[in-house]
Amino acid sequence: MIRPPAAGLGADQAPRLAIFDMGGVMVDGHDVAPTIATALGLDAATFRRLLREAGSDDLDTGRVSAAEFWERFKAVTGLELAGEPWGDHFHPRRRPGMYDLVERLKAAGVRVVAGTNTSGPHYRVHLDGGDYAVFDHVYASHILGVAKPDPQFWLRILDAEGVGGEQAFFIDDLAENVGAAARLGLTTVTCGDPAAAIAGVEAVFGLAPG
Repeated sequence: MIRPPAAGLGADQAPRLAIFDMGGVMVDGHDVAPTIATALGLDAATFRRLLREAGSDDLDTGRVSAAEFWERFKAVTGLELAGEPWGDHFHPRRRPGMYDLVERLKAAGVRVVAGTNTSGPHYRVHLDGGDYAVFDHVYASHILGVAKPDPQFWLRILDAEGVGGEQAFFIDDLAENVGAAARLGLTTVTCGDPAAAIAGVEAVFGLAPG
């Protein structure tokens, strides 16, 4: 679904800045919770609850390191895993159509950045795999110190990029994040079906179908 800014855009006023989420937009295989839960003998819902109880938000916003988080998790739950589970179980798979879309946007003169909730281990896997190389810049929650859907996530990106919300576009797979960005005036697309999302982005920017 496309959500234009409340004030609307003129026919020749496509956004100057595009902000792309990573997991569920650019890549599949981003949710490692079920795999880690299985290793612990837990169901995914129970594991997610324990993550929250151990303060996983602090990991995504960089207030604790991965090592510090797992020590906290062990103290809260009595459970322990070898190695670094976030990185060890993380094997993202690129969506070629989305990577092609980013390249086409850049060729059309749009600045395209990543805006992602992530942790240090996942960030390093993406870096090592070259998954971020397509972007003009990467804004990662654990470096920004704030995570979606906090409005400050987008406000800090907009400030760094020198654009207003009405000049920016955002795509994410989570409706909560899309709604938060839309309330700041960004044009948005929710990424459910990748093909439909690509068509939505093409419509926003006036790109010919890829």
